[in-house]
Amino acid sequence: MGMDEDGILAKPRLIAGDATPISLEKTSVSLEKQFDQKLNSSLEIPNGSHPTVYDEDGNEIKYGGDEKHFPPSIKFIMGNEIIERYSFYGLKSILNNYMIHYMGYTDTTAASIYHGFNAGAYFTTLLGAYLADGKLGKYKTILYFSIIYCIGGVFLAISAIPGVTGPEPGNRSPWGLILGLLLIALGTGGIKPVISAFCGDQFGPHQAKLLANIFQVFYWCVNLGSAFSTIITPIVRTNLGYWVAFLIPSCLLVVSISVFVFGNKTYIKKKPTGSVLLTSARIIKTGISEKIKSKKPDYDDQLYQGHWLDRSKGKFDPITVDQMKNVLKVLLIFLPLPIFWALYDQGGSIWIDQANLMDRKIGSVTIDSEILTALNPILIMIFVPIFEYCLYRPLAKKGVNFSPLRRMSVGMFLTFVSFMVSMFVQFAIDAKPPGTVNIGLQIPQIVIMAFAEILISITGLEFAYSQSPPQMKSLIMSMWLITVSIGNLFDTFVIALIKLTFWQSYLFFSCCMFGFFVLFVFISLKYKPIEINYNDPITHPNSNHTAGDDDYQNGEGKDQQIYDQIQQQQDHDDYNKTRNIPDNESDHSSSSRGSGHSEGYQSIAEKNKDQEELQKEIDELSSNSDESTSPIFKSVPLNKD
Repeated sequence: MGMDEDGILAKPRLIAGDATPISLEKTSVSLEKQFDQKLNSSLEIPNGSHPTVYDEDGNEIKYGGDEKHFPPSIKFIMGNEIIERYSFYGLKSILNNYMIHYMGYTDTTAASIYHGFNAGAYFTTLLGAYLADGKLGKYKTILYFSIIYCIGGVFLAISAIPGVTGPEPGNRSPWGLILGLLLIALGTGGIKPVISAFCGDQFGPHQAKLLANIFQVFYWCVNLGSAFSTIITPIVRTNLGYWVAFLIPSCLLVVSISVFVFGNKTYIKKKPTGSVLLTSARIIKTGISEKIKSKKPDYDDQLYQGHWLDRSKGKFDPITVDQMKNVLKVLLIFLPLPIFWALYDQGGSIWIDQANLMDRKIGSVTIDSEILTALNPILIMIFVPIFEYCLYRPLAKKGVNFSPLRRMSVGMFLTFVSFMVSMFVQFAIDAKPPGTVNIGLQIPQIVIMAFAEILISITGLEFAYSQSPPQMKSLIMSMWLITVSIGNLFDTFVIALIKLTFWQSYLFFSCCMFGFFVLFVFISLKYKPIEINYNDPITHPNSNHTAGDDDYQNGEGKDQQIYDQIQQQQDHDDYNKTRNIPDNESDHSSSSRGSGHSEGYQSIAEKNKDQEELQKEIDELSSNSDESTSPIFKSVPLNKD
């Protein structure tokens, strides 16, 4: 299926020809078998099944298991994920105080390093995604980066052993801290975009419902590991010291790697098929380059009157280019997200600094300043189902359109409110002697931020996935993680370069969030969601109905699949003509093919001839069909590119 110049999914069409629409008013469901025979032979897609998938050794993957039980490999992946997340959030929970109290850094220096570490951990996700998709495969990528991660944890633990890096705070060598954080950022960043995709690889096409459930379980595992670590690690630090608190997560990483390797024989390891990140970058580069060239008077621009990325179709598969156009549309929604993450991740830096200035007694017990950070994952686990069953579904039943973009808008406003609350708490702290305002006053801002995370993070990622083609989902995930990196880089520069007091900092970030909240509302009002979901199930145009097995039995859904396959084959044929590739040498991998706008269609007449031949074939098939027409095949004009 194609998209128009705005990136919105166009109605089904067969070829990019002249202005004359092709009428299919008399084409019926009885064409199904005849079309199937032609399309299945040309596309090599078995009737009613998914394309063949190969493992790392080039062997065809045979999915086993049933539709009710998770594959046996899942328990190893989930065990690995819980332990790894425990380690990551555990060391993060005490990192800010470690740099202030043990290394002797100022609050601003510690916060800058903390957010720089976060930025690095999320930026290196690009490297992990590239190696997993294009070079090593997911299993080896996870294994190798986990080992790097573990080594970094050991260096961090060594740097915290008393006497190793120096005698006292302010005079201790930073080498262990810097090297440890660099390796940890590289290791965890390499794993982040790969582990969830590797989990999804374990499920066959017949286990689609289980696949949907597993990501809920996956999210719970992340928050479960985070909740335990942010409670236990500060307690260990208080009683046994920083080096033990860092060493335990490192030892657990060894356990995590062992669990992961132990499940080796149970894993489905798909063969790397090439990095969509590089292909996407090349498509954008070509589109920009050709757009610049089009300013020259001798440039033939008659075939490229639509989206600027269409100029890449002379060099890349038109289907991939059309998908990229829609991805860019989705990425527009991501523009305000870095500011959300800039505020959200300060829960591990500036909010802890604020807690250090407060009375940390609850009853007769004095708690660590990091303990309240454990509220976030606990609140997430509690309120995600509450939001689903007590808010989203009741509103939907009453006809209230609380769409994903509206949820995200509310979440951004709540983020603004959360930091305004932080500012007023800081006013109360500044008005009294240090250690007199109770730490319980931080709870409202933490609760509000947790609600904002539910509305933005969970909703936003699901929305982006629903709006992107299957081949581009790894790109969407990578770009989502990059927004976290950009937000933390923003924190680093603001904290390091702009000398603000605590309350001024809260006010500054609140104003930034409010400005981007307004921007997001404006963008969301202009955004037009695609009408057809790119997930594997076939979705009917202009409806929210997804075709299933019952639809296939009566012809519905299958007709849409026929349309999709016809369009895919025709775009593919047009591409081969553009590149002068013989049919027996063509494939759908285009990232390595030749160049140039100059190698475009030989003539418009040739395309029109193709259209006429296809119209004759459709008319011939139509004449042999009955008069009962499918709702999909009724009066569908075929749009042009």
